[in-house]
Amino acid sequence: MTNCILVTGGAGFIGSNFVNTWLKMGLGKVVNLDKLTYAGNLENLAEIHDHQDHIFVHADIGDSATVRDLFKIHQPCAVLNFAAESHVDRSIHGPG
Repeated sequence: MTNCILVTGGAGFIGSNFVNTWLKMGLGKVVNLDKLTYAGNLENLAEIHDHQDHIFVHADIGDSATVRDLFKIHQPCAVLNFAAESHVDRSIHGPG
């Protein structure tokens, strides 16, 4: 079984650098979930746009049905959260 990870915010500055490095090192499949708000930019993923182990999903981490489906389909062994609005002070007012 190959490794599969779920990365949230993977089109942002830090997340995209992680995703690019992970794939360049051949460590396994990446399901990359990003809402593409102010922090996300698909140009950050240009080098891996057609990479066979990269699955980009344009969705919100707060969309529980989509996240549940991604877990069911891809069965990631780990989740890395780089989604900017999910861990900044704004999330304290509404963590859901």
